[in-house]
Amino acid sequence: MQELAFLPAHEMAERVRLRDVSAVELLEAHLQQVARNNVRLNALVTLDEARARARAREADEALARGEVWGPLHGVPLTIKDAFETTGLRTTSGFERLADYVPKRDATVVARLKAAGAVVVGKTNLPRLALDTQTHNTVFGRTNNPWDVERTPGGSSGGGAVAVAAGMSPLEVGSDIGGSIRIPSHYCGVFGLKPTDGRIPLSGHIPGLPGTARGVRHQGVAGPLARTVEDLRLALRILSGPDGVDTEMPPVPFQEVPRRELRSYRFVWTDDFGGMPVSAQTRAALAGLARTLEGAGCVVERRTPEIDFDAVWTAWGQLLGAEVGAEIPLPARVMTALHFRSMRGDSAINRGIVRGLWGRMTDYVQALSVRDQMMAKVEDFLVGWDAWLCPVTMGAAFTHRPSGDWVEVDARRVPYMEGTCGFSNFFNLTGHPVVAMPLPPASGRTLPLGVQVVGRRWKDEALLSVAEALAEVAGPFRRPPGV
Repeated sequence: MQELAFLPAHEMAERVRLRDVSAVELLEAHLQQVARNNVRLNALVTLDEARARARAREADEALARGEVWGPLHGVPLTIKDAFETTGLRTTSGFERLADYVPKRDATVVARLKAAGAVVVGKTNLPRLALDTQTHNTVFGRTNNPWDVERTPGGSSGGGAVAVAAGMSPLEVGSDIGGSIRIPSHYCGVFGLKPTDGRIPLSGHIPGLPGTARGVRHQGVAGPLARTVEDLRLALRILSGPDGVDTEMPPVPFQEVPRRELRSYRFVWTDDFGGMPVSAQTRAALAGLARTLEGAGCVVERRTPEIDFDAVWTAWGQLLGAEVGAEIPLPARVMTALHFRSMRGDSAINRGIVRGLWGRMTDYVQALSVRDQMMAKVEDFLVGWDAWLCPVTMGAAFTHRPSGDWVEVDARRVPYMEGTCGFSNFFNLTGHPVVAMPLPPASGRTLPLGVQVVGRRWKDEALLSVAEALAEVAGPFRRPPGV
């Protein structure tokens, strides 16, 4: 039963369709993993066991009649507690929503159900998804399955833990500054931040239910999984306009065949404006570059000429302005005080606080920086299949108060730069990114990941590159003891 829980989602679906395993058996395997691991990890915060069992039985009965609901028929999975789910408590880690039970599904939830998925429960996140660790006063702290004394990252931390620990084969998270990629990196799983506009965020909290939509840029929904193929399956199911988010372009999903690894061209860097990265991160990225060269790929180390302080400030201003527009004044005040009180002088923090209280001219200027950076990255990627760079400065760090210093080898770094300084750049520009595990190395006990960045709107091509990369980077590795 435990081995069933670690199959890829697409293989689970195939085995259900072939009747090698029932949807009920799959669900029970996952519920056993929840019972085995969730008390110490605290990844799932709302378990919908009764309805999940009923749905799994219905899936098996439908299959017996010759009905296949969709590509995830009978597959159990989890949803980040930021996405509204009909009849199931959805809190976004916010005290005011501790008992909120939505009467509608977020678009991504509705699409997963229509594809035949069995929703097992909701996963933990920081308060209103606004941190790079996962803890809140409603449900407490989530722990990393590789070391419970360390953070799984945030904000989709509960989902990454659920996937890594066999409690879910597929999770839908959200990402406005690294919230899919950071937890994927810290927990050793795969995550896709799609192009801004590919997957609807409709029904995501924040904004608070019943309020006007503030987040118009940078925030995306996307999957976390244990294989690239499952990321592709999820993109196929989740992408496209929903009639609610009126700004989503009708970009159809297109299959892009994977080429031979040696045919790809990669550019890589471990330097974003002189930010420190751990020696292990540098060694892992350089090792991957050497491996790719040995496989016949064209590989070059290069960094575009970017003013990263301007990037971090503009990202913070847009985040502060748009998220701030969605939350009540008291919460906005507390958010501003929180980021202002963080240790160290940080361009990101200054930008967020300025955005929370900024003028329209500041907001428009941040959008202008976004336009410039988007064009620079697009120009930089001409002639390359992907850009490889760090996800964060290093591996998962020990739990600490939000805003405390983050250590990179022997150096202390401000909290936000230390966690999302490498990832939020691609929220600003809207480029698609796959976060995927790097190969294990002698003396390293924690996972490390890499960001694989592609051209805007070329998500399917990027996934094909990532699948080829996985040939040399290796598959998902199960954390010890789960």
